[in-house]
Amino acid sequence: MTTQVMGTVVDGELKLDKPLELPNASRVKVVLELEETAEARRERFRRGMDEMEKLIREHPIKSGGLHFTRDELYDRH
Repeated sequence: MTTQVMGTVVDGELKLDKPLELPNASRVKVVLELEETAEARRERFRRGMDEMEKLIREHPIKSGGLHFTRDELYDRH
């Protein structure tokens, strides 16, 4: 049986958001996964984008292809 319950750590103790419906003396395996906040996700995304932009600047792709002017790209007649 698998149950997921959210909780909060308060003074080093885990306080569950709702009580568990398990008999007394039940043995359980506890796996903790820190919930990532929206702010932390945005920061991780920003750092990833910064790193990608740095790689693009340091290692540009030189395709060797033709470079068209704006007029060549768009039919303006």
